[in-house]
Amino acid sequence: MQDDSYYYGHLGKHALSSSSLKKLIQSPKAYKASLVQSENSQALRDGRLVHLCVLEPHKVKDLTILEGTKARKEFKEASAELGSEMVYTQSEMESAFWIAEAVKTNNEASFLLENCKYEVAGADMIDGLPFRAKADALSNDGTTIIDLKTTSSIGTDGEDFYWSAKKFMYALQAALYMHIFGATEFIFLVIDKNTKDIGIFDCSSEFLDLGQNQVAQGIEVYKQYFTTPDSNNLINNNVIRRTL
Repeated sequence: MQDDSYYYGHLGKHALSSSSLKKLIQSPKAYKASLVQSENSQALRDGRLVHLCVLEPHKVKDLTILEGTKARKEFKEASAELGSEMVYTQSEMESAFWIAEAVKTNNEASFLLENCKYEVAGADMIDGLPFRAKADALSNDGTTIIDLKTTSSIGTDGEDFYWSAKKFMYALQAALYMHIFGATEFIFLVIDKNTKDIGIFDCSSEFLDLGQNQVAQGIEVYKQYFTTPDSNNLINNNVIRRTL
């Protein structure tokens, strides 16, 4: 599973993940669309590059860095040939570099990432279904998972990230990863892309309980819509109802 082509290729098709469950909770159609549509938003590009610069800087040399914007012909041709995840603009690279520097020069952030293994893949069966996960950093004793997040705003006292964690269902990820890796603690290491402020957010029992409920909710949707020969009919006729 440490081989990215296997983890994102084979397991991407044959195992669920935290991203899968979030799509399932959004709607069966959202999950079905995600199976054939790869997402490559700027936020995902920024996050991917920051992860490399912080956790696996030796891999940065394998990237192709180009001057100018992504709209340039040279950028589009290189992306088509090498894959969009391997081609970045100089501007994207510089932004990721300074974010990585903010982490490296912060004593608490650096201490968190010491004595850890990086980009650790794991898998497990949950309620009869296969799941995959990749921990950004896992302590050598296996008890603590550290997840690196970038945000456009942490906010005063972390208020903005607090609500982002709710909106983007980070509790689901924390609960799922802790189950798969058998960890007892999950910590979000957050970097504000604009101010370069560092945030360290641990998870309360209430937050993890919410995540466990979301995992169960996603699994329920998957079993209801994707484990029957009549899946397409059920998905096509799914209706969201609510009184306003």
